[in-house]
Order: sequence, then structure tokens, then C-alpha cells
Amino acid sequence: MQGSRPLAFAVLLLPLLLLACGDGRQEVDSTIVARSPAAGEGRPAPTTPAGDPSSGATVEASHSAPPSPVTPTATPNADGVYIVPCGDILVPLDKLHRLEEDCEPQGLVLLTGDFAFEQQRVTEDVLPDLLALVEAARAEGHVFAVVSSYRSFETQRNTFQYHVDTYGLEQASRVSARPGHSEHQLGTTIDFSSAAVGYELVEAFGATPEGRWLADHAHEYGFILSYPDGMEAVTGYIYEPWHFRWVGREKAAEVRASGLTLGQFLLR
Repeated sequence: MQGSRPLAFAVLLLPLLLLACGDGRQEVDSTIVARSPAAGEGRPAPTTPAGDPSSGATVEASHSAPPSPVTPTATPNADGVYIVPCGDILVPLDKLHRLEEDCEPQGLVLLTGDFAFEQQRVTEDVLPDLLALVEAARAEGHVFAVVSSYRSFETQRNTFQYHVDTYGLEQASRVSARPGHSEHQLGTTIDFSSAAVGYELVEAFGATPEGRWLADHAHEYGFILSYPDGMEAVTGYIYEPWHFRWVGREKAAEVRASGLTLGQFLLR
């Protein structure tokens, strides 16, 4: 699960604003960088064709302000899973709650790049807080790479199957979400990594200066660590110090103060 690929950075372009790329050194100047993902829950299987390096960031559609939490379907499907509505960034997503196959968030912004595999996207509502987080980290000497972001139902299907084929169903279910159950399908979830761990998505990232900074400060910018250490029995997934879901600053402060996992908070 620690395969590496050549690192290639990409510039995140905000609508109407071009953020210049650095000179190739590990520096960020109001810029979010990205690399090709490795395989894992936050690491799509290496089967997706590379994106067009020449593409620019685009806003595909506007996205309204974050809605309030809503109740999932009153009764589960035949498979025992509850369907949650598309377009609500505060829906619970776990092994008992999922999005429909055709659910795609509005207002996706493309993170272009010269990276080997698929381009990364997040919803435009995430961008101001994401940029603020990166800039705040840089001010304290920490540089992050965006390794994975939005993933469609179909991409997650391929990702989960890759893990099943590689590690078997039991282990795959601990490290990867089934299609429809992944927070990445919301377009508000980001996997971060840094040079300290070779830009891999590994548990060791949590012990790096960048991982510790995120654990301490990400909530100040609306991001919550979805799968904390020692909480697999609650979340259903192993510790993922790289996996942060954006819920907005106000809601993130409430989650942090509650002492609950994000999943527990959204279902209470």
C-alpha cells in the first residue's frame, strides 16, 4: 500500500484569479499543489487515464451555501443501507449510508496539473477555506500536497475493487469505502500528504509536522479528520491522518467541541 510515483505539482486556480506556480522547490505561495495518487482509500487505483495537463481551472456550476443536516431515508433498502440526498454536504456517509450512483456535486472546480493520473476537483465553496488553510500552514513552515479529492461513484467502484483484488474483501473494507459510501463523492473531502512521507497516504503522516499541524488546526478552516486514531470500531475504517472532510468553519467548530467523530455528530 506504499507504492510511489513521480511527484508532479499542479496549480490550483481560483475563478478569475491565476495563482502562479513556484520554481519546482517545495514552496507554496498562495498555491495548492497536487501529485499523482497512490492506491488506498484516499488513493484511487492506478487505472484512470491522465488528465490534460493544459487544462485550466474552471467552475462548472454554482453551489449554494451549505444546507442544514437532513434525515436519511426513513427505511433502508433491501441491502440494509440508507440512501442520503445528493447535494447536502452534511449527510452521514459510512457503511450504512450512501449516495446514489448518479450523485455529482455542483460547482466543481478543476485542479489542473502535470500529474500522472486524474485531475483533482473540489466544490468551489471549499476553495476559500482550503486556500486559507494552505497559506496558514505555509506561514508556519508546512507545505501540503493535495493527493486526492472528488471521486465519482464509478471511480470509487474501481478503487474498492482494486483493494478487494489486492488485499481481499475483509481488509479492503477496512481501508476503502464501497461505491456511494465514500466522502470523496461529495467533492468536499481532501487527502493531504507531504514530502516527509514521500507524498504517500500512510499512517506515518500523522506523526509528521504537517500531519500534527492539520490535526490541531484543520478545524479552524472547516475541515474535520473523518477517521481518527483508535476509532475504527466507531468509524468502520482504519486511522487515516490524511483524510479531511470540509463541513464549514461553524460546523467544524461544533464537531470539535462535541468530542464526537464526524460520523457520530452527523447522526446524533
